[in-house]
Amino acid sequence: MNKKIILNTNYVENENISFLTTIKTQGNICGAFYPLNERELKNIYLFLKENRLPFIIVGNGSNLLISDKAKLYVISTKKMKQNIKIKNNDLYVSASTPLAKVFQHTYKHNLSGFEELNGIPATIGGAIKMNASAFGRSVFDNLEYVKVFVNGKIIKLRKENIEYSHHKTNLSNCLILSAKFNLRKEKYYNIKNTLSNCIIKRNASQPKGLSCGSVFKNPPHYFAGKLIEECGLKGLKIGGGEISSTHANFILNTSNATFNDIKRLIIICQDAVKNRFGIDLECEVEIIE
Repeated sequence: MNKKIILNTNYVENENISFLTTIKTQGNICGAFYPLNERELKNIYLFLKENRLPFIIVGNGSNLLISDKAKLYVISTKKMKQNIKIKNNDLYVSASTPLAKVFQHTYKHNLSGFEELNGIPATIGGAIKMNASAFGRSVFDNLEYVKVFVNGKIIKLRKENIEYSHHKTNLSNCLILSAKFNLRKEKYYNIKNTLSNCIIKRNASQPKGLSCGSVFKNPPHYFAGKLIEECGLKGLKIGGGEISSTHANFILNTSNATFNDIKRLIIICQDAVKNRFGIDLECEVEIIE
């Protein structure tokens, strides 16, 4: 590892995975970089690329499961400066900004577009990369363009030039820096009412605790959680992992769970649903091994 890069950047060798993801599984990766600004972010990104070191970029790590056997580095954006600018009905926001913070700003300006997404524990960059959605609203619905760093250059990618579908984009090989959204004016009480309804639905259906969000994509015409529940797997525990008794498409870290605890529960769900219904459950969570 280049000592100059380490000395000029917040770097933690053998970083604990629990600091990097929302499910907080145990174990360590080679190291984690914590850039403070866009310049540091680009320098670290180029350094790792040029030295062909395996790495991933992590915001909140809310849709991520990392193995303690994975030999990789992480660039974490959690300590970066967060920039939000609103001009008329347009929102300009840095990739490191959490969705909840974006909503707080748009709400103050009576701008609609992030109410349904407010409860997703992701950053703008992560939400765009995976085309996050909730309650019929996708982060791409109001997106105009994304500013990315690719092949040593900063370019703007307009929405129509990005390949995206449900919880999937072709932006994995890009470093997302910021984005612009076109929002619409809405009455304060309408925004508040939509938000309140989403909170009620989320609290009623989604479990509290450490998780990586929905584990599986819903197959066509089915709900993954319902299929798992009908296999009698709600509440199943392995080590510190547990299939939620509230919603079977969530796996919780209840007590110092390891990657293997969670991965074994994922495989059990897939095998059971395949054997009983002939349906292949596709993971929504990104698994790094």
